Amino acid sequence: MKGLRDYIINFGKLKLGKHEFEFTIDEDFYKHFEYSLVKKGKVDLLLTIDKQKETLLILNFAFKGYIQLECDRCLDEFEYPVNSEKKLYIKLEENVNENDDELIVLEPGAYEVDISPYIHEFITLELPLHKSCDQGGKACNPAMMDYLGHINDAQEDIDPRWASLKNIKDKK
Repeated sequence: MKGLRDYIINFGKLKLGKHEFEFTIDEDFYKHFEYSLVKKGKVDLLLTIDKQKETLLILNFAFKGYIQLECDRCLDEFEYPVNSEKKLYIKLEENVNENDDELIVLEPGAYEVDISPYIHEFITLELPLHKSCDQGGKACNPAMMDYLGHINDAQEDIDPRWASLKNIKDKK
C-alpha cells in the first residue's frame, strides 16, 4: 500500500534487546483502508520491539488517543477514547503450521514486516458494538432526541382495530 512505508519495520538491522518506535495514526492512515469502519481520529502508538534472538521478536503495541465515531441514536459525531495494549510475536521459521492470532510466521530470510494491517485491525477491534455519545462523555443531540420522541408519540396513534391486541400485550 503506497503511503504506508513508515509502517514497514526493518527488524533485520535491529540489535538484540528492546527498541521503541512512535507513530501517530490519523486520517492519512485510515484512508489507505478502503472499507475501514474508522475514518477519523488521532491515536498515538508506542511500539516496543523486543528482539530476543535472531528468530524471535515480541511486538508490544500501546495505543492512546481517540477515534471519531457516529452515534447510533442521534447521528452526531463524538470522540471515542482508545487506550489499549496488544501483543504480537514474530517467528522466523520454515514450515510452521501453528494457527494463532498473535503469531506471525515469516521465512527465515525475512528482514522486515508491515505492521499497518495489524495497527488497523487493533484499532478496529476497539469499536464498541453500540456507539452512543455518552461513551465519548457528551449528551446526544437534543434536537434529534426531541424529533425521535415525536416519532414515538406519532406511533402511539394506533388503528382502533389493533388497540385491543395492544391491550392484551400490555397485560402480559
